[in-house]
Amino acid sequence: MSRRSTNPFTPDQPVREEERFYGREDAIEWIEDGLDTEQRFLLIYGTPRIGKTSLLFRLQSRLAAKGTTVYIDLGEMQESPEGDLLWPALLAVHSALHQGKASIPELSREAYLSDATYVERELFPSWRRLLHGKLLILLLDGLDVLSVAKGPGAETVLRLKELVGEESDLAVIAAVRGSSTEQPESIPALHGLPAFDLEPLTEMQTEELLVGTARYQLGYDYDAIRRIHLLTGGHPYMVHLFGYELYRRLAPFGQVTIHVVAELLPLVVQAAAHLFAAEWSRLSREAQVALAAVGSMHGYRGMATPWDIVVLLRRAGGERSQEVVEKALQELCSRRVMRWLGGSAYALRVEMTRSWLAEAHPLVEVLFGPRTRRIERRTRPRRLAVDWGALLVWVGIGVAALVVAKLWTSRSSGAPSIVPVPTLTLVRPTVRPTATRVPLPGRIAYMAQESPGGPWSIWTMRDNGTDPVRLTEATSDDTMPAWSPDGTRIAFISNRSGNRDVWVMNADGTRPENITRSAADEWTPAWSPDGLEIAFASYRDGNWEIYVCKPDGSQVRRLTKHPAADYAPSWSHDGSQLAFVSERDGNPEIYVINRDGTGLQRLTENKVTDLSPRWSPDGRLIAFETYRDGNMEIYVVAPDGSDPRNLSNLPESDEHGPSWSPDGKWLTYYSNADGSWDIFIMLADGSRKTNLTLSPAVEQAPAWQKAPEQ
Repeated sequence: MSRRSTNPFTPDQPVREEERFYGREDAIEWIEDGLDTEQRFLLIYGTPRIGKTSLLFRLQSRLAAKGTTVYIDLGEMQESPEGDLLWPALLAVHSALHQGKASIPELSREAYLSDATYVERELFPSWRRLLHGKLLILLLDGLDVLSVAKGPGAETVLRLKELVGEESDLAVIAAVRGSSTEQPESIPALHGLPAFDLEPLTEMQTEELLVGTARYQLGYDYDAIRRIHLLTGGHPYMVHLFGYELYRRLAPFGQVTIHVVAELLPLVVQAAAHLFAAEWSRLSREAQVALAAVGSMHGYRGMATPWDIVVLLRRAGGERSQEVVEKALQELCSRRVMRWLGGSAYALRVEMTRSWLAEAHPLVEVLFGPRTRRIERRTRPRRLAVDWGALLVWVGIGVAALVVAKLWTSRSSGAPSIVPVPTLTLVRPTVRPTATRVPLPGRIAYMAQESPGGPWSIWTMRDNGTDPVRLTEATSDDTMPAWSPDGTRIAFISNRSGNRDVWVMNADGTRPENITRSAADEWTPAWSPDGLEIAFASYRDGNWEIYVCKPDGSQVRRLTKHPAADYAPSWSHDGSQLAFVSERDGNPEIYVINRDGTGLQRLTENKVTDLSPRWSPDGRLIAFETYRDGNMEIYVVAPDGSDPRNLSNLPESDEHGPSWSPDGKWLTYYSNADGSWDIFIMLADGSRKTNLTLSPAVEQAPAWQKAPEQ
């Protein structure tokens, strides 16, 4: 028997077996509680293939103690006589209740049509004799928000609402394709009914589905499961698609790694294309434009703000007002294509949507119509070892988006707003000078991602881009390196323990140690100039605040206290103050605070985003990144906020994550000026911009090492 015929993953079929059903306990408990409190008409909303039918099948056994369940697929009854859906539904109930009986009494359609009380007067009394005092629970499938707005679907639901109100031993649980946010109040048939929206699976449920469905047939690296969950957003259909392809490729007894996941991603996107296309066709023109813009922002979880989209569309030649973009994003949220993360941040629900958009609906074509696509090939030396074929040059996002994306996903409100990096390249990349040796001290640490969707690792290289060395293995996301002042150790963020903690390791990558060990996420570490403390952002008290601790993780103290998010600390040259990002005035701005938490000062003040402050070694300047020119640029400003200057001045690209050289004469940063995200250096006056990496991998978040004392 072939692997295909025995594949336990069935993406195109609902799950009927109890042992193959995972998650949805929250929905089942909500339904049980509703029935226990005499609620008799409950709605389960869900997007296509989210698992509505599988849930109804599961309810047949879970609700057995509460009553007799009858599953009815109204979608199969659309061609019923005269468009009447109630009559075939009644026939289905009648047949199910008489199942196993010697004979089934016939129902009179003539009486049904001529007598408005036929159902209550004739049918229910006969059914009650078969129910023996139990509740009759109708599990309705095949409804759609649009079909219930008018026509047979609306009439059927309205009639059932009447029957539920009249018959105390009747309950209806209806699965509706769509969302409870799609104006149900304007649909009389649905108005006032208790509703539950099916959400994607949690990461744990995704793991249970993948491991449990192919038990003893496939082994999974934990990071592979996490990658699948990130790409699919926990959508059960997408998870089943991955499982199906993995089983077909590796079973029996194969091991699923993140590299295999990356290889199979195009197949899964292709298999899910019909779902993406169907949703695309239901969007308004402006929602399609906004979605294509988000799709062109290659990077971490498809983060976007209205302003990012406005800027990107302006640069692409399809200018839209922020009001139009905000309305489009609201539509995408109501359609469950995107989700609102609080503040002005939005994210794709299914990260794979970006891969499909890049192929099916590139932003330029959405704005101006289809055109012949020309692929420009650019030969670039490989700097990071890759174990499979040549990778396409692709565009990631800035570390600001990476940082804040995670911050947003773990809070309900008050977290940092996201500034994803627009990545549409409409001009031919400019050839930059190759790196030549300059007399600079120390190495540059940075984070790199070798393939789209792959893990992040910490690397170091010489200040001219040579001698790249990987310090951490690509089995987890290791990001945001920060050097100790003596150059012998590196603090960084890693999720290798399950959530994002601050870790410390030697400069050669040895002896990694988790110093925070918190159940909450930590982010943006920064080592004090005296080496005695590490500042970082943490969500441990339910809000992003700045904390400091000893390098061994002891003596943790909270530095900021405000309902809005505070993050990205940077120490002054003498360690007496810290610059950081705060949203306490409505958008990300740079603030300064004393080491003991006193003396708060606002450094920048404008309507756009300012991020990633970095104090110069002599304390005379603070470098940061800002959107104030319509794209991300590297600026410097005096510690009192005066004399802001644009150092990078590259309007056709985005520059992020400035870090000073130990002598203060140079800055390293990362930019997409040459097409992909690479590490650059420039003099402190903005001249002599040089690309150090020029590789197909994504390199970000550089940090300059002070040369260790010999």
